[in-house]
Amino acid sequence: MHYHVYMNPPNGWSIEIAENRIHAYARGDFDLAYTKHAKQRFEERSILISDVIHVLAHGQVVGEPQESTRAGYFKYKICGKSPNSGNREICLVIIPDTGRPAIKVVTAMWKDMR
Repeated sequence: MHYHVYMNPPNGWSIEIAENRIHAYARGDFDLAYTKHAKQRFEERSILISDVIHVLAHGQVVGEPQESTRAGYFKYKICGKSPNSGNREICLVIIPDTGRPAIKVVTAMWKDMR
Protein backbone atom coordinates (compact mmCIF):
# COMPACT_ATOMS: atom_id res chain seq x y z
CA MET A 1 0.00 0.00 0.00
CA HIS A 2 1.32 3.47 -0.87
CA TYR A 3 1.05 6.37 1.57
CA HIS A 4 1.56 10.05 0.99
CA VAL A 5 3.23 12.43 3.37
CA TYR A 6 0.53 14.70 4.76
CA MET A 7 1.76 17.96 6.16
CA ASN A 8 -0.07 19.27 9.18
CA PRO A 9 -1.73 22.65 8.78
CA PRO A 10 -0.98 24.98 11.71
CA ASN A 11 -4.10 23.85 13.61
CA GLY A 12 -3.98 20.18 12.65
CA TRP A 13 -6.05 18.23 10.16
CA SER A 14 -9.78 18.90 9.89
CA ILE A 15 -11.99 16.26 11.50
CA GLU A 16 -12.87 14.76 8.10
CA ILE A 17 -9.28 14.58 6.90
CA ALA A 18 -8.07 13.19 10.24
CA GLU A 19 -10.72 10.49 10.23
CA ASN A 20 -9.94 9.46 6.64
CA ARG A 21 -6.19 9.31 7.27
CA ILE A 22 -6.48 7.47 10.58
CA HIS A 23 -8.80 4.92 8.95
CA ALA A 24 -6.38 4.49 6.03
CA TYR A 25 -3.44 3.97 8.38
CA ALA A 26 -5.33 1.44 10.53
CA ARG A 27 -6.60 -0.54 7.55
CA GLY A 28 -3.13 -0.94 6.07
CA ASP A 29 0.32 -1.81 7.32
CA PHE A 30 1.04 0.70 10.07
CA ASP A 31 3.08 1.10 13.23
CA LEU A 32 1.07 1.26 16.44
CA ALA A 33 2.71 2.55 19.62
CA TYR A 34 1.31 3.14 23.09
CA THR A 35 2.35 5.39 25.92
CA LYS A 36 2.95 3.76 29.30
CA HIS A 37 -0.23 5.50 30.45
CA ALA A 38 -2.25 3.93 27.60
CA LYS A 39 -0.93 0.44 28.40
CA GLN A 40 -2.00 0.92 32.03
CA ARG A 41 -5.48 2.03 30.94
CA PHE A 42 -5.85 -0.97 28.59
CA GLU A 43 -5.08 -3.27 31.50
CA GLU A 44 -7.20 -1.43 34.10
CA ARG A 45 -10.18 -1.18 31.77
CA SER A 46 -9.84 -4.58 30.06
CA ILE A 47 -9.51 -2.97 26.62
CA LEU A 48 -8.19 -5.33 23.96
CA ILE A 49 -5.68 -4.28 21.30
CA SER A 50 -7.97 -5.77 18.63
CA ASP A 51 -10.69 -3.36 19.78
CA VAL A 52 -8.24 -0.44 19.66
CA ILE A 53 -7.37 -1.33 16.06
CA HIS A 54 -11.07 -1.70 15.19
CA VAL A 55 -11.83 1.77 16.57
CA LEU A 56 -8.90 3.26 14.65
CA ALA A 57 -10.14 1.63 11.43
CA HIS A 58 -13.85 2.45 11.85
CA GLY A 59 -14.36 5.06 14.57
CA GLN A 60 -15.33 8.72 14.39
CA VAL A 61 -13.02 11.60 15.23
CA VAL A 62 -14.74 13.90 17.71
CA GLY A 63 -13.77 17.41 18.69
CA GLU A 64 -11.03 19.61 17.38
CA PRO A 65 -7.38 18.55 17.34
CA GLN A 66 -5.25 19.58 20.30
CA GLU A 67 -1.57 20.48 20.09
CA SER A 68 0.75 17.73 21.21
CA THR A 69 3.80 18.37 23.35
CA ARG A 70 5.86 17.59 20.24
CA ALA A 71 5.87 20.54 17.85
CA GLY A 72 3.95 19.97 14.63
CA TYR A 73 1.91 17.04 15.97
CA PHE A 74 -1.70 17.01 17.12
CA LYS A 75 -3.83 14.81 19.36
CA TYR A 76 -7.19 13.56 18.13
CA LYS A 77 -10.00 11.82 19.96
CA ILE A 78 -11.58 8.92 18.08
CA CYS A 79 -14.51 6.86 19.39
CA GLY A 80 -16.19 3.71 18.18
CA LYS A 81 -17.95 0.54 19.25
CA SER A 82 -15.77 -2.41 20.15
CA PRO A 83 -16.83 -5.79 18.76
CA ASN A 84 -15.42 -7.74 21.73
CA SER A 85 -17.24 -5.91 24.52
CA GLY A 86 -20.93 -6.14 23.73
CA ASN A 87 -20.65 -3.05 21.52
CA ARG A 88 -19.51 -0.71 24.30
CA GLU A 89 -17.94 2.42 22.92
CA ILE A 90 -14.23 3.12 23.39
CA CYS A 91 -12.64 6.54 23.03
CA LEU A 92 -8.96 6.86 22.27
CA VAL A 93 -6.70 9.88 22.34
CA ILE A 94 -4.11 9.39 19.63
CA ILE A 95 -1.30 11.16 17.82
CA PRO A 96 -1.02 10.15 14.15
CA ASP A 97 2.29 10.65 12.36
CA THR A 98 1.94 12.83 9.29
CA GLY A 99 5.05 11.49 7.59
CA ARG A 100 4.41 7.75 7.73
CA PRO A 101 1.60 5.34 8.63
CA ALA A 102 2.03 5.36 12.41
CA ILE A 103 -0.24 6.11 15.36
CA LYS A 104 0.58 6.55 19.04
CA VAL A 105 -2.22 5.87 21.52
CA VAL A 106 -2.02 8.28 24.46
CA THR A 107 -4.98 6.97 26.48
CA ALA A 108 -8.13 4.87 26.19
CA MET A 109 -11.44 4.95 28.04
CA TRP A 110 -14.90 3.46 27.89
CA LYS A 111 -17.25 6.23 26.79
CA ASP A 112 -19.83 5.19 29.39
CA MET A 113 -17.26 5.42 32.21
CA ARG A 114 -16.01 9.00 31.71
